[in-house]
Amino acid sequence: MAHSILLTLVVFLLVYASMNARVKQITRARSRAYQEVSSPLSEAIKDFVAVAGGVYLGLMALSEFLKVPVPIEAEVWGLSFDPIAVVAVLLAIVAPMFPARQRY
Repeated sequence: MAHSILLTLVVFLLVYASMNARVKQITRARSRAYQEVSSPLSEAIKDFVAVAGGVYLGLMALSEFLKVPVPIEAEVWGLSFDPIAVVAVLLAIVAPMFPARQRY
C-alpha cells in the first residue's frame, strides 16, 4: 500500500516538473524577438495527419466498443492494407470539401 502511494506521489511530482519545464520553454520561446511562420503546405500536412489520425483512433475505438469484426489486413489487387486506415485517410481527404460551421 505504501509503495503504491509513494509511486503515485513520484509520478505526480514528475508530471509537475515536466509541466514546469514546458511552461518555461514556451515562455522563453515567446520572448524571442522573431516569430516563426510556418508555410501553408506544412500547416495543411499537419492538419491532414491530425484529421486522419484522429479518425483512425475514433474508428478503432468504435469498432472495439461495438465488437465489430474488422479484418486486420485486407488485400486487393495484390496490395495489403489496413481497411480502417484506408477509411480514415479517405475521410481526411474528403474533410476539406465539407467545411465546419462557424461557431461564432
